Formats: sequence, structure tokens, C-alpha cells
Amino acid sequence: MKIVVDTNILVSFFRDNPVRSIIINSEFFKLELFSPEQAIEELRKNKPVLFKYSKLEKDEEFESIISSLNSFVEIKPRFFFEEFKEKSEKISPDKKDSMFFALSLKLNCPIWSNEPRLKRQSSVNVFSTSDLRKLLNI
Repeated sequence: MKIVVDTNILVSFFRDNPVRSIIINSEFFKLELFSPEQAIEELRKNKPVLFKYSKLEKDEEFESIISSLNSFVEIKPRFFFEEFKEKSEKISPDKKDSMFFALSLKLNCPIWSNEPRLKRQSSVNVFSTSDLRKLLNI
């Protein structure tokens, strides 16, 4: 199953938890994970918060995790889903999340996010980690 991964899920990859386990074992679960390049930009922009959250101490550790993440999640450039920008801005409950909706529409797949507000629309399925764990029977 293809699924678009929201930034809040990518943040969870920085700590040992069920989200990290699902991402690392995505091939086993037959998941194809995708995220827009803006999500990685957002992680980099919030590096100080991620350092505190994950107890990282060095830039090299951060870059290593980003590199590892890139081996599990296919990062898509803006131009890949640009044709869905206008539609995604109309359906996304928050404009800053519209890129996830655009990628989801392009790939015709759900979004994995723990942000409840993203479920406040009926155009794209949004799975929380709990929903995904039930679907995967884990």
C-alpha cells in the first residue's frame, strides 16, 4: 500500500517508538512510503527542536537519521505533484499541509498523520498511527 507520510510522523522517526518500527519495517508490511521534499526542509528548519526531542548531540547524528529516513521514505520534489496544488489547497484543513494532500492526490493514496485536523475533510483518507497499526494487525 502506498501512503504519504506527514512531517509529524517523520519527527517520530527520530526516537525509538512504534512509528520508527513501522517505517523501518515498511517493506515487510508492504508499505511504500512517500513524502514531499518540503517535509525534509521542515525537519531541517526545526533541527533545534528535534535535537531536544531526540536527545541528539551532534549534527552528524541528525544527518545520519535523515539519510536513514531517506532510505525508507521516497522523497518527491514539488514538480511531481504540482498539478494537484490548487485542489489540495481547497481540501486541506490547513494550507501548510496542502503539499501532503497534493502528493496523496497524485499517488491516489492515503496520508499517515497524527494530526486530527487532517481528517476534517472527505477527499483523502488519513490514517493515524493507531489506525495504521490496526490495519497492519500490529
